[in-house]
Amino acid sequence: MEIKICYVDRQSNTSADTLLAVGLASLLGAIHNKIYQTSDGIMVQDGGSCYGISLPYPIDSTNLPSISDISIVQPLDSQKQREKKGKRAIDGFDYDMEMENSRSHRMQIKELTPELQTPDARLKHAPGLADSISNERDTRLGHYQAINQMKIASSFNELVLRWADLTEEQMQWHITLLLDLFSHPNNQVTEAVSAWQKFAKMQGISGKALVTALQIVNPTTGKGANREKASELTIGNQDSFWLLELLKFKGFMDAAAPLVIKESKDRKTYVLQPRQIELNTLQFVMKEFRASFWPTTAIKLDILAPLRFAQVIVRQHRTVFQHLTLRRRKQIVASIVQGFDVTSYKDLGSAYATMNLASINIPVWLPPLDTPELVKKAEELLDEHVQIIQGIRNNNGDEGAEEYELLHFYRDFLSGNDLRFFWKFTTAYSSYLISTREKKRTIHQFTTKGLEQLLMYDQSENVKFTEIIQKDGFKNIANAIRQASVGAQYRHSQQDKTYEIHYGLGQRLMQKSRYPQAFMVELCDFLREYNAETARVAEKLATRHKQESDKDRMPTPKLRFSVASKDIDDISELLDNHGSELIAAMLVAYGYAFDSNLIMDNNRNKGK
Repeated sequence: MEIKICYVDRQSNTSADTLLAVGLASLLGAIHNKIYQTSDGIMVQDGGSCYGISLPYPIDSTNLPSISDISIVQPLDSQKQREKKGKRAIDGFDYDMEMENSRSHRMQIKELTPELQTPDARLKHAPGLADSISNERDTRLGHYQAINQMKIASSFNELVLRWADLTEEQMQWHITLLLDLFSHPNNQVTEAVSAWQKFAKMQGISGKALVTALQIVNPTTGKGANREKASELTIGNQDSFWLLELLKFKGFMDAAAPLVIKESKDRKTYVLQPRQIELNTLQFVMKEFRASFWPTTAIKLDILAPLRFAQVIVRQHRTVFQHLTLRRRKQIVASIVQGFDVTSYKDLGSAYATMNLASINIPVWLPPLDTPELVKKAEELLDEHVQIIQGIRNNNGDEGAEEYELLHFYRDFLSGNDLRFFWKFTTAYSSYLISTREKKRTIHQFTTKGLEQLLMYDQSENVKFTEIIQKDGFKNIANAIRQASVGAQYRHSQQDKTYEIHYGLGQRLMQKSRYPQAFMVELCDFLREYNAETARVAEKLATRHKQESDKDRMPTPKLRFSVASKDIDDISELLDNHGSELIAAMLVAYGYAFDSNLIMDNNRNKGK
């Protein structure tokens, strides 16, 4: 039987299904490579009720190549595990050696300059980094640490070694069983288990067909009440076909990123949700992603996971265009992957318990990656958002209630692809930006260019944002908000107190935004004060100039422009067409953003 397409049913609708599909694709890729000397072109695609795995050339189950030298997963090799095996050698992942390499790697990182001690430096392969680090940390170490720390190393090794102990003939029979099982949707797992039990009895293969479904690759299993009907209390585990569990661990190595939460023993595991992606691409980008996805707080991990992954994808396209190896078709990051399934584990001392299952989406507001110029725009936009998220912390480097609220808004924005939460974030960030800079700590601003790019390419809304942001009235009033808030604050930091700082301006405007009339009154009150102050300062300077001689004349500060009545008319028209809540949110977001059209000698993060 020749197989070109395999189907993996969504049995649990959790990351376990994804791990099984990717694990099977990886195994088929290794077999395909033995037959045709390539694994290019193998695709993993989300088909809704199942995952589809397509091969460029068929695999004939009646004419398989040698399987015994194909390693599905390496066992965990450590002194502790060898002792449990009676000093028996384990040909696998040398856990003790890689832990020592990791410690050495961390020590080398600490010797670097601060800018090279960051995940951004690793992501972008910063000049000097490779020369300063003698050996790269094996990105699989995180997986084996999770296996070891979750105290399942013995169960994992037993599963892996069951495959290694099979003869070549037995391995080929198992591959044929898998090809038959996944050759069509509605996988008949029960029939496959029965077939395996008969074969195992004839061959004298030890071990049960069903093994404990470990929660590291089956997040909804583990000890607890798992019965469909609660007829009795139980803390037993669920079981699963051992061959499928082995494939899930293979998928775990390729498609998962397990981490420990910063300053905690609790864990999170991020499993990629493919839409349509080539297997080789998946394996490569996940390896690069894990290398630059470092432990931080729980909520920042949820935010940075999709942003970092998108950065890896974008940089991969940048490399393609730099080397001119091929011309890719129009491709959007969100068309390659959906995002991540996220499992949170609580450390209970003697074991880990699954505390939460969630999903986080890949940004849908990136430009298509079909030209070098658009790739550069996507890279700059992602850098801007990552820098802002990383800067949200208090003076002690922690996250208080205000920081957590901000991050929560942004996470909801990513999770639901919902711009309403982004506007909530930008509104809250406006006051956070001002208050943080008052404490003499520099944090990043959004840029007007970055906001325009986000709105131009966002796929979650039907609003024509360009109609709003190109209005002269919108731009002029947003500039007035900027001059009265972050602009005035920057002037004060330069000992220029020409204009007063309007503290809390963004919050006041948003508080009235639910009702168009109330919002317009609040906005006009601000603009009246703004124009009056602008005129007063201009008149004061003009009077002073008349009184001073050319010799005694002091330097004139740069003056700002007043807002015209036509600008207010433009806003009134936008309110009628789009509603006050959206226009208010966009005015605040743009008003507290750095104006990308301005040329400044100072660093943009000091504000304008």
